[in-house]
Amino acid sequence: MDSEFELQLPRQFQQSLIEKKWNSLSTQEFQGNWKLSDQIIQTSQAPVNFKGITIAVKSNLKKPSLADSKALLQLSSQDLSAEIQIAEVSVDTIIEKEVGGMIGKFRIQAKCENVGLKLKSGQGKFGIILKPNVGSTAVGGEVQDVSLSWSPGSWEVGDFTCTGAEGFDVVLRDEVQKISNDSDSFVNPQKSTIKEQVAKYLSSYELDLSLPRQLVTARNDISMSMSIDSYTEDENTKAMVARGHIFVTFKNSKTGNAKVLTLSKTAVILNQGAEAGLMVPGEFAKELLNEAYAADSWVHTLSSSQLPGFSTIMNSRFAQMFIWPELMDYSKSAKFRFDLYSNKDPQISGSGMSYNVKLNLISRMQAPKSSGYVNFMYFTMPFSTKLDLAVDNGVMSASFKNTALTLNYQWDPTYVKNYSPSQRFSASTIRDRVVGSISGKTNKFNLPTLPLAEGISLKVKSVKSLSNDDLLLRLNP
Repeated sequence: MDSEFELQLPRQFQQSLIEKKWNSLSTQEFQGNWKLSDQIIQTSQAPVNFKGITIAVKSNLKKPSLADSKALLQLSSQDLSAEIQIAEVSVDTIIEKEVGGMIGKFRIQAKCENVGLKLKSGQGKFGIILKPNVGSTAVGGEVQDVSLSWSPGSWEVGDFTCTGAEGFDVVLRDEVQKISNDSDSFVNPQKSTIKEQVAKYLSSYELDLSLPRQLVTARNDISMSMSIDSYTEDENTKAMVARGHIFVTFKNSKTGNAKVLTLSKTAVILNQGAEAGLMVPGEFAKELLNEAYAADSWVHTLSSSQLPGFSTIMNSRFAQMFIWPELMDYSKSAKFRFDLYSNKDPQISGSGMSYNVKLNLISRMQAPKSSGYVNFMYFTMPFSTKLDLAVDNGVMSASFKNTALTLNYQWDPTYVKNYSPSQRFSASTIRDRVVGSISGKTNKFNLPTLPLAEGISLKVKSVKSLSNDDLLLRLNP
């Protein structure tokens, strides 16, 4: 089955996705090892060159928060540690000096090598400000600003050696010490480089929406995937609109025909606020049921312990004596097995989330013996019901109303030959118990989440029919 879909992600929802994605940063250590540009600092004596500068930072980032504008995401550090390595701090200049009444020019050279500084604990701060944005295939964040600062005297300067013109090593050591006292003079010239390195690091935290995503199904003979074909952005709301296809493969299908479902041509404006919305054709659920329960394409195996009415009979020898005497030959804890299937296609009418269903059910019942399970009885059960579906915060409810069932049975000939059972069986009583366990009852089960991108899945909050007959699934991260 090939079905169109349309996914609308409001701007605020995009931001919440990014915030959720980058929450993972708070569970791991942020690390940066950045090579910075060489610097020249003018001093009163001579220009000082800083060459081969690298800074290594490590930090745990706090949980991201949206700024007051609700348009920017803030990441801030905790437990920041940092080290600066400078391969060379040097002076190489020409000075004029009067000697013996004559002015001469002298070349002054001095350098210090392998200078290392280590940030003292709790003395520095590191922060990132990002703006969520939507590209053609991804939802990501654009680095708006980075900040790195520390208090005066926050660095421990390691030992290093200097060579060259006498007295100029003092100038060089003073300039190294200034790094510890003035973060702005060191960081500001390097901010564009740091910003570029941070952006490169965070690029792995984009939400790539272009890859096909496998959906979880309750049956291993049915596979489902969704793939986005195109993106647009609503000029007014800035919502991202993604269009694509859901592909459903029924591995046991006998027909091999691929049903193609299309969305309504009548546009519907969704008033979703911060919620995402997934629209699928109105007949999506109906066709899914039709294919999933097509003739001779499925088998459900149930244990007798999963059938409330049957468990009641197994626990009462008195009931067995009148309804099903053969069960008295088995322990009350015996587990019978039922293979449930159908040899006819279902008849399903209705739309949206409410359907009338007719199904010709067949069940093979097997009994536990010391040698294993043996065929016991066969049942044919024409079945009809009104099926109402609803979804509330990721939980689907299936309600059965006006349920009717005809129960026809036959004993297995081999079992009769080998075990000579009492073949008395109250079909009407068993039928009434089966119908009573279904009709008017509501079954609930958790819906699988929809994988939007790596590490991000969306939960189906609710489902409703739209005015154009399409189905709308409201989604939350």
